[in-house]
Amino acid sequence: MRNNGIKFKMKKRLKFRHIYMMILLAITAYFSWHVLDLLVFAPNNAIGSMILGSRMDEIEPLEEEWLRATEAFGATVEHVDDVEVFWNTGPVVYLSVRVEPGLSRRNARAATNTVGAYFAELAGEILRPYNVQVVVFYGDIGEQIAENQAALIQHVHEYNHAFVESLISHAESYPSLFNINRARDNISDAASVMYESVIIVVGNEGRLAMLERINAITPASEEVLAEGPIPQHPGRQITPSNIARFPMWGTWNHNRGQVRWSPSAR
Repeated sequence: MRNNGIKFKMKKRLKFRHIYMMILLAITAYFSWHVLDLLVFAPNNAIGSMILGSRMDEIEPLEEEWLRATEAFGATVEHVDDVEVFWNTGPVVYLSVRVEPGLSRRNARAATNTVGAYFAELAGEILRPYNVQVVVFYGDIGEQIAENQAALIQHVHEYNHAFVESLISHAESYPSLFNINRARDNISDAASVMYESVIIVVGNEGRLAMLERINAITPASEEVLAEGPIPQHPGRQITPSNIARFPMWGTWNHNRGQVRWSPSAR
């Protein structure tokens, strides 16, 4: 009887262990599934879907033939060498117009408006919800951007050099210690932006010549300074540059039927 009781208890324990293991396996499988769903299945299902909805909701797709027809028409417009219309099935369309080298801004804008108007007429009201980005250039656009950037940087250095020259002239006309020290500090401190620009424009010899002019100034006496107020230097007034004539950037204005150019292209 005692042996039977022991065997019964052992079978009961084994049965409990089996049930316990099954419960643990079920819990493990449940959590494993949710971890996979969270880290693998859900992200894969969400790929390509917009959290706030599709940007193309209520926007009709453009016909490929309209894009190619616009490119073909653009090649026939005077002063235009090539036209490319790029659309990646989104709400933005890119219209690139390459014009003849040396063409004036006015004629380039007029030719681009002609191409844009043709595209707008083909697409009609379907084009209205789209953002049509326009760029006009000649030659290689990458080279133009690089050349413009280098020219603009040089323009800044030349302006800084001219500014230091104006400080020296101002100190020569009104030789107060403040004006003299201000001019000297701008070309003596190697950490100064002016110092770097002066070196780039006229070299170190030119900088030393400017420094000699400053050192040759005799500070005015207190009696002279007391005779009247010394005018202040007008300060830095950066003149706009017309270096980056091309490329020109703009956006097609659906209401006016022409390109709205960026401020730098006006």
